[in-house]
Amino acid sequence: MQDFCELCGRDTLTLAYAPERSVRGISVHVCSYCGLVQSLPRIDHMPRGPATVSGGADWGNVRYGKGFRTQIALDAVAQYAPKGQFTLLDVGSNRGRFIDALKAERPDAVVTAVEPDERVADCVADKAELHNCRIEEIHFDSGRFDVVHSCHTVEHLAHPARVLRGHHRVLKEGGILIIDAPNIELIGSDDIVEEWFIDKHLYHFSARTLTRMLEQVGFTILQAPDPKDRENLFVVAKKGIAAGGHRPADPKEVDHAVELLSTYAATRAHNINALGAAAKELAGLASKGIAMWGAGRIFDTLVVHGGFDPMLLKVLIDTHLRSYVADRHGFPLSGPEALSESQPGLVVVMSRGFAGEIAAEAKKRAPAAEILLFTDLLGRARLAA
Repeated sequence: MQDFCELCGRDTLTLAYAPERSVRGISVHVCSYCGLVQSLPRIDHMPRGPATVSGGADWGNVRYGKGFRTQIALDAVAQYAPKGQFTLLDVGSNRGRFIDALKAERPDAVVTAVEPDERVADCVADKAELHNCRIEEIHFDSGRFDVVHSCHTVEHLAHPARVLRGHHRVLKEGGILIIDAPNIELIGSDDIVEEWFIDKHLYHFSARTLTRMLEQVGFTILQAPDPKDRENLFVVAKKGIAAGGHRPADPKEVDHAVELLSTYAATRAHNINALGAAAKELAGLASKGIAMWGAGRIFDTLVVHGGFDPMLLKVLIDTHLRSYVADRHGFPLSGPEALSESQPGLVVVMSRGFAGEIAAEAKKRAPAAEILLFTDLLGRARLAA
């Protein structure tokens, strides 16, 4: 069966990259006409397995990232939603952190939630009309909602344009879509070590390809993605008229996507090659008493590719993963309070996006400890390698 690009509709998908440790057997393709990066095959969902905390493509069934995006969505509601009572559809409500915060600020909001994961869906049952299903499986009346909120969901869909047309249909005239997705620009980071192309993400949007898809299905962009944010694409759009007619090629976007993927593969290979030196440096510092904060994807890659022995640690901290797994590579997970109890001589911060916040918190809890950021550790390891 021929695979067609979800954005331009053409059979111009070119193989560009094969992710590491893919259970689904996905491969990453670039559309040579419009530049949209997408994974094949388009398996929209698989039977849910155990939590997999991995630096490879097989990361899965661990969902906490939405919670970090609550405030920016609330700010958009405050700016763009009607001032009186309004209706909102929350697509992929997860544990309901957004709905909880929204109802606290706007108790007049009438909320409908769609969440397929039965393990967490009931978290919002007392605050919203809950539908425990996938967004593709439910039909709402046209023009029912003032606002549709979709946070880190569109990249999972087998056919995102089709679902976005559905969002357009259920919005009232002039209704608002608030949408958030991962930003492929992150793979251009010079310190990336983990596999960014994970099995559960089928589309890998840039600011250009996401806004173009939104415009094609009938939205007018009110707030475009922040060019300084390389991790997320946050867009506010208004229901308008679908763009008809010819869909022009976008050779600049194609060239950028191809170059980005090529750079990512080379940079990640270089960084992985350096992880052995990073692990060796940490082994030499073990006598100080090492606390490591962050047990997720970067940590897993350090262990798997760098050969780091977690048993050299004094304590391993991860505020979020403790809800899903008790240990990582055989070493038990602890909360931040363990820093005060253990008083390590060195705290290694295994995070990029939240490194500053973690370092500040670590310094409060273990004031005598030296703080070592992963980016600095990797930089020295690259030189050594």
